[in-house]
Amino acid sequence: LGDGFFCCERAGAGQGRGRRLMARPLVIGVAEGGIASLPAEIRDRLAGMDLVVAAPRFRDGLPDGPETIDWPSPFSDIFNVLSDNPDKSVALLTTGDPMWYGAGASIVRELGPDGCEVVPAVSGLQHAAARLGWPMAGCRVVSIHGRPVSGLVSALHPRARLLLIAQDGGSPMAAAKLLAARGYGAARMHVLAHLGGSDEARIDGTADGWTHDRVPDFHIIGIECPDAGPVPHGLAAPDSSFDNDGKLTKRDARASALAKLAPFPGAVLWDIGSGSGAVAVDFLRNAPRGIAYAVDRNQTQLDRGNANAVTHGVTGFKPVCGDAAAQIASLPRPDAVFIGGGMSEQVISAAQVALRPGGCLVAHAVTIESESVMVAAWQRAGGDLVRLSVQHADPVGGFHGWRPLMPVTQWCWHKQE
Repeated sequence: LGDGFFCCERAGAGQGRGRRLMARPLVIGVAEGGIASLPAEIRDRLAGMDLVVAAPRFRDGLPDGPETIDWPSPFSDIFNVLSDNPDKSVALLTTGDPMWYGAGASIVRELGPDGCEVVPAVSGLQHAAARLGWPMAGCRVVSIHGRPVSGLVSALHPRARLLLIAQDGGSPMAAAKLLAARGYGAARMHVLAHLGGSDEARIDGTADGWTHDRVPDFHIIGIECPDAGPVPHGLAAPDSSFDNDGKLTKRDARASALAKLAPFPGAVLWDIGSGSGAVAVDFLRNAPRGIAYAVDRNQTQLDRGNANAVTHGVTGFKPVCGDAAAQIASLPRPDAVFIGGGMSEQVISAAQVALRPGGCLVAHAVTIESESVMVAAWQRAGGDLVRLSVQHADPVGGFHGWRPLMPVTQWCWHKQE
């Protein structure tokens, strides 16, 4: 997934984030069939390139004229290659669709949409869905390429159909072990290797019966969850699913806060006084591709938050250790802010200024001191002030009675457009 076909032709000048190139890049995906599978027009353009950057598996069929080099490591060094060759036409080879978990996304982000041209091939994901007979619209794509396998956890639910982008030949076994450990041992697994090529292969099985330690490195894993299995936690996960030392926003109060924070794909959260990270983790569970900056003075708490993020299979948890007033000044602008600790007028004011228009700030207080700061902010800025009271039925001798939790004062404020 990390190689591609990128060519800089002399016909124009591309520019992105301060870089000025002598040519306009062309990013082209290559299918498993290699160079021979490219349209004749693209092969002709490739033959006229000065420099080709390609993984060894894409070297067969390359024309003799261009100079050929390996992909640099790290990937970001490719921009140094381009800068060092401003007068050359350069081609990079990538797998499948460069804009779907491929090199093209990084290149376009750096050079801008007008600074390059992208020509995709059919991706391995599309090939996999076709082989399995699964409509793409009904599949969820998960990548563990360069990411922890725990990221699969947040995608699991009964009857789910998942297309998993693998890291290497050991990925199916790692996925099978995780599925079995999470109550999805009956899930059907389909390893589809070298899709669209002459070496195409398929291995089928179940997670709890998987015995293949290694498969070909280039493959997609299809996962079909059974009708019965653990149901996702919903908006807010149970308190028992978080490792904590008692500093935890309890589930009912957390659900109320999340409903107002309104997570959405790609959203950015500041979780100030994050404690065990429950609000940040639940926010990320409901905000695919989101980022949550967990700010806390206690590194041990941040370590707990990191561990809870792994347990719940979310990425984007960013621990920030230190005093909130000092740390938040350097953080990216948030779409939502939760203040569960470290309440102060300075922190509240800074969060209000930083919030994007339409963003939401939610603060919780359980002490009189924190509540007084919050009430003053409410009187100054407006918003909704609510007292949350939750009681659980607990045994009292041979009967049951209501046992209250500490009441929570909640302030919700929206930044106007």
